Amino acid sequence: MPLGKLAACFLFLFPLVAQAQSLQENWQSLYQQNWQATELKVTQQQLSQYPAELLTQQARYPDFKQYNWQEIEQVYRVSQTCQKNEQHNANLNDAIEFELAMCNDQLLTDDWFQAHTLLHPAGGSFADRYLDRQPNYQPSHTIRRYLTIDNPQHPLHAALSTLSNEGREALLNGYRAWMEKDTLWLSGEQGWKAVTAETWQPVAKRLEITLSGPNCTFRYSNLCISDVAENVLALRLFVAGLSILILFITVKTLYTRRQQSREKRFILQLLTHELRTPITSLGLTVEMFRSQFDRLPNDTQDAVWRLMSDHQRLSQLTENSKIYLSTQRSQQLLKQTASLDDWLEHTCEKHALSYQLSQDRELTLPFYWLSICLDNLIKNAKQHGHGKIEIRATLTHKLVIEVTDQGYFPSAMAQFFTKFQGKTNHENMGIGLSIVEHLMKLMGGKLIVRRRPTRCILELPL
Repeated sequence: MPLGKLAACFLFLFPLVAQAQSLQENWQSLYQQNWQATELKVTQQQLSQYPAELLTQQARYPDFKQYNWQEIEQVYRVSQTCQKNEQHNANLNDAIEFELAMCNDQLLTDDWFQAHTLLHPAGGSFADRYLDRQPNYQPSHTIRRYLTIDNPQHPLHAALSTLSNEGREALLNGYRAWMEKDTLWLSGEQGWKAVTAETWQPVAKRLEITLSGPNCTFRYSNLCISDVAENVLALRLFVAGLSILILFITVKTLYTRRQQSREKRFILQLLTHELRTPITSLGLTVEMFRSQFDRLPNDTQDAVWRLMSDHQRLSQLTENSKIYLSTQRSQQLLKQTASLDDWLEHTCEKHALSYQLSQDRELTLPFYWLSICLDNLIKNAKQHGHGKIEIRATLTHKLVIEVTDQGYFPSAMAQFFTKFQGKTNHENMGIGLSIVEHLMKLMGGKLIVRRRPTRCILELPL
């Protein structure tokens, strides 16, 4: 390896090695300080008094390393029949002798437990099973030595009851520390100690290390040991980065929307301004035809009527657009007073459709913009719907106009996927409904769409 690369690797790895060594030293210091500040929970002398195999979790279960299932079943049959099977392995002698003694309600002395194996082939110790059969028996200290640690009468059961089986196994297997909830268990040459959170947490805080968390510099038993400064710095960097990202996305979204709104407004202002000149010129032409209307042929008179109607509509559109673009919000939607029945008849007549009206009344509403909304709904029903088109208007404390056909309005999922399929016949429908929805919001109302069958409902409070 070239010397330059070797030097670069050394410079990169040296801080990491130094950091790990410093953390190891802090961990050793935390261990020593807490060990000195806490009394022994269980001494090493106490632990040595009891067979180690009875302190493990495995003592509760059948020992399949020494016995097979047929041998355990053979011991069970002896306990049920109270008869000794002449053909059995020698390693079952203690278990068969014990079961026959239990069948005869024979009392076993301390010497019996000292002279025989400790564990029953089916799990648990012989002493455990003996006390289960003799509930009123007061065991001697000798017999209690041969109980498993999970038995409440074991001398160490109370002292180690707050330590889980996994923690006990870890300390028995040589680990010097285990975290049980908020209690730090330490193992040393003198025995075991249970250090409370009130004792070890201030020490860890002074040394700036943590024993649990998502990021570990190194693991020991179930401890996740790392520097507090490293965790805090990583968390702060993550939060700061996330905050900057959210702020950037928010600002960019708002800026983009503002720019789009400005562009749309500019284009609408430009179109409104540029249309005024040709519309004015068209108006002069219409006036010229109107002055000579009686001298025109019948076919030409029909064409002139259509021209006059289109000119009136364009003029009204330009004027309303100018008002809509005004700076005064209250002047955006010009209102007119008219009969609801007359307005519906005028609007539906253009589409050769009938309508139903619950009651007629003169209302002051932005009828021009309302006409655009109803026209768009009728056109959508004709182009994209099926069957008969029905229009119903209900007048209470609000005006409700419902346009119904026999088609099925596409779901939101279907509309989403059609965006990836190029142009479809639903594209114009979406544009028309978005215009209607926007205008209804400006008028203080709302557009409601029902799917099966398609129903588009205009609601406008009065």
